[in-house]
Amino acid sequence: MQIKKYYLLLLFLLASSISFSQTAENFYAGRTITILVGSGAGGTTDISSRVIAEHLKRHIPGNPAIIVQNLPGGGSVTMTNYLYRSAPKDGSVLGYSLPGIITAQMMEPRRARFDGRKLNWIGSALKYTGIISVMSTSPATTIEQAKDTELFIGTTGRGSPAHQFPMMAQALLNLKFNIVAGYESSNDVVFAMERGEVHGQSSSLQAWAITRPDWLADNRITPLLYMGPPDPLAVPGVPYLRQLVSSTRQRALVDFIEIGSQMGWPLFAPPEVPINRVETLRTAFNSLMNDPEFIQAIGLTVRAELQPTSGSELTLFVETSLDTPDTILSEAKSILGLDGR
Repeated sequence: MQIKKYYLLLLFLLASSISFSQTAENFYAGRTITILVGSGAGGTTDISSRVIAEHLKRHIPGNPAIIVQNLPGGGSVTMTNYLYRSAPKDGSVLGYSLPGIITAQMMEPRRARFDGRKLNWIGSALKYTGIISVMSTSPATTIEQAKDTELFIGTTGRGSPAHQFPMMAQALLNLKFNIVAGYESSNDVVFAMERGEVHGQSSSLQAWAITRPDWLADNRITPLLYMGPPDPLAVPGVPYLRQLVSSTRQRALVDFIEIGSQMGWPLFAPPEVPINRVETLRTAFNSLMNDPEFIQAIGLTVRAELQPTSGSELTLFVETSLDTPDTILSEAKSILGLDGR
């Protein structure tokens, strides 16, 4: 009798093991994956998410369908809060955020109700070089002029690099920026520039190439400075913020504000997704980064070269970033007007 029970237990465990393995391999067959995008339509975030969705499905076992849904608000915090707290935790719903999502957690924990250490990071295809640019007809078109003349700079949510970059530059270089926040996407800021509501914004060169290539060709916008990794496609001679500051403390603040730039636009899953599905998604994402069709599509649509970061690399980077010294974090909060949040 005991032997029979032993064999029955052994058969049960073996069947469970096989079922678990099959789940890892076959879960996505015939399914639909939803990628929630933490920005409005248009702009680099939305466009790049759709290119990833179109090509990633070929690399996931089972070839699932992938759809994209926009869930803008708060520099991608609205979307990430939902993904973290309410989305299914089975790997069928993923998030794709603006680059500043981890700094949002550190600076506004009451609003950003998620923990980046518990999110499952899948990968990032691009890094972010933020260039603060203004219309060439603006009252100031150089850093020196901006120290004496007011410029209105449009931004999205406080958690976005588009907001944080000009705020930090203003503080470290004593610029006369008037930050106008609350636009749904960078594309909406472009419309505001056309209407004369604001003079400029912090955006990537790729975003300008997508939304207003004629502005670049006709020199209708003028770059003031950039932050983040050097962009090989950027306009030569644009000053780099880190090279314009002098103290160790100021450079540490620039490093902090560039956390989002180094992460780029991350793809991630909620907590508690079975690890085998997370690894399946990571493997598929890594494979995508070597897909010639995808590389060509990114070049044509986003006008950018791939600068990929794997899910495991993102995980380590997030953990390191969240260990930022309190002194730097406190000063950054003060600069960005987030004290007490």
